[in-house]
Formats: sequence, C-alpha cells, structure tokens
Amino acid sequence: MIWLIVLRATNVSAGHIYIKCTFYHKLLLNLFGRFRARKQVQYNIPKCLPFSLFFYLDSMNRLFWIVICFLALFSCKGKKKMLSGDDTVTAEEFVQSFPLTDLPVVLSDTTINNRLSDSALISPKLLREFVPDSVFAREFGKGTKPKYYLMGRAADKNEDQYLLIKAATAAKQAGYIVSFDKDNKFRAGMLVVTNSTDKNTHYQGGLDKKFTITRNKIRKAADGQIFYNKNVFVYNTSGAFTLIMTESNEELEVREVYNPIDSMGRSNKLSGDYIKDKKNLVSIRDASKPGRILFFIHFEKNNGECVGELKGEASIIKPGLAQYSASGDPCSLEFVFANNQVIIKELQGCGNYRGIRCFFEGSYPRKVVKARPEAKKKKTK
Repeated sequence: MIWLIVLRATNVSAGHIYIKCTFYHKLLLNLFGRFRARKQVQYNIPKCLPFSLFFYLDSMNRLFWIVICFLALFSCKGKKKMLSGDDTVTAEEFVQSFPLTDLPVVLSDTTINNRLSDSALISPKLLREFVPDSVFAREFGKGTKPKYYLMGRAADKNEDQYLLIKAATAAKQAGYIVSFDKDNKFRAGMLVVTNSTDKNTHYQGGLDKKFTITRNKIRKAADGQIFYNKNVFVYNTSGAFTLIMTESNEELEVREVYNPIDSMGRSNKLSGDYIKDKKNLVSIRDASKPGRILFFIHFEKNNGECVGELKGEASIIKPGLAQYSASGDPCSLEFVFANNQVIIKELQGCGNYRGIRCFFEGSYPRKVVKARPEAKKKKTK
C-alpha cells in the first residue's frame, strides 16, 4: 500500500499536511482533541477507514506533528488480506497470506482432523483463481463441496513457495502441498496425507528442511506385524513433484492390471487395445465429444521397479495424431497412430504419474480382434 504525505508551506507560521492512513484512528482523534479551542486549526476525522485529515499547524508544533505522522506511517504496514471473503486478491497477496512455518512439517491422519479457525478459511472461488480444481479432484469429486483452510508456508533458496492447504468435508480431511514459483505462479500440487477410515491403517506425510516430500502408509496386519510403504518426492524445474524413492517391507502383490475404460465404446477407428504384454498396454476408447479420445496407459519397466499409469482425454490434432494436456497439469503426451500400432512420446514432465527412472514412451502394437463368425442361417424346408 502506498502512503502519501504532502507538505506544502502556506506562510511562515503554518503548513498544510495531508495524511492518509488505515490505522491509529482513535489515537489521532485523542491527539487532535486538544486543538478544539483553537480557531486556526481545522480538521475533519471520519470514522471509516481509510480516512483523510486536513489541518493547519503553527510553526512551533510542526516538527512534533511531522514526527507523529511518520511514526504512524511506518507503523501502518499493509495488513494481510483475508482469503475467506470477496476481496480482490493478487497472486502475491494470496501466497503471502499463508503464515511462514518452520521446517520440518509433519502431518498425520489424526492431526489433519483437528479443527481449524474460521480465520484460516479460503473462499473456494478465490482458490480456483490460483490453484486448479484438478489438484483436489481425485479426493473430492464433482458434487462435493469441501472447505479449504490455509495451514502454512515455506520458501526454498530459489524462492519457490510451498503452501500447505487443508481440504475438508464431514467425512474426509486431506492435506496438500501446492508449489508457486518466485513470480507467484502455480506450478504443481499433490496430496500429502488424508484421514483413515481403517483403524489398522495410518497415513503420515510432510515436508523436511531439504524440501523433500514424504508420504507414509503404515498398516497393522491381523497377526500384529507392521508393514509400511514410503514414497519420497521432490519438486523439479519442469513444474512437477517427481517420485525419487520408494521403500516398503510389504510383499509384492502380483495383480492383473485393471483397465478403467475397458467397457467404454470403441466405434472410433483409433479405438482399441494396443498391448505389449499384460503389464504394458494402451487402451483407446470413444470420448463424448467429437475430435477427442479417451485413453488409459499402464506400463512397468525394469522388472517392475518403475511403474507408470495415466488415464485421460486427448485431442485429435490431425488424422493419426493426438495430444494430451490438461489445465494445471504439466504432463503432456503425444500419440502417433500408424502401421497398426501407437507410439507414445512424453512431451513434458509426467513425473506425477510414473517413477523417476522411466518415461511414457515406446510403441504398442494393436491387438487384433477376431471377428465373430456369423451364425449359419438354417435352411427352411
């Protein structure tokens, strides 16, 4: 906020001072009260803020009042705006409204249930101006209206800001870390912890002093044995949180890949299944809008050490070429359909959907679907 003081001398014994301030209203009222009986002093102090004061001072009191004015000026620093109302807020004001937090920060499925003050509320409409809905969509789908709360903020040496946000409904509470760059532009967001509905399963996550993000799942088996699954992420310059380490003492479970779009329509000439093996496949189905396709990709490389999976909707750029990109998601993929196969290429970082040592790339041959033999018509006598 810009403070303005204009001094203009009118004669040897008087000056004209203009002050605009949002604080110390009562203080200045009391200070100016002793001038009521003096005819040469004229002032009008409205009770609303900000207010303006116009008054004339004799030369003996000029220095005293200038000192008072400057003290008020430097004391009246910009107040952080509330994020729960309808006030216009800039991206910088949004980020700076989050209180600085000492690292490390640890969140658990029990602490995330703690009730926060209404002063920490964030208006959903305001939040959508700076953070895309896709960050919260997986835990809070369409129809749910969670409340959002600011929890804290930390900044690294590159001036990237890490904001901690809580989203909550009556049934579910979740903690997120959202990253903004030094220009206060949104870069990435991810779930850190959520409450547990299973008394034998607990979740924990947080941000440490090296700005690595950890997510832990701890499960107590029926025989009392404790199993854990730990994932560690870092924020990279491509604007994504990348998985850099996975650690677990759970036994690997061999499971069949579930295709969530398998039952969707496949009338489009590109629709079908493109399969290398049971663990590496690309499934294409019809989208509800023309010029688009639904896709599901699952791959496992390096003997299952690096896994990637993504479901989405891609746009057909031209015959045989489609691209995937989504608002608020740095991931971008290219699909090239030719010679009865699809070639996948990762155009921009999709680290949120795969391990750090592998990428969405490679060719997948189209699965040949045998035509059903037509039933022979019975000869009528």
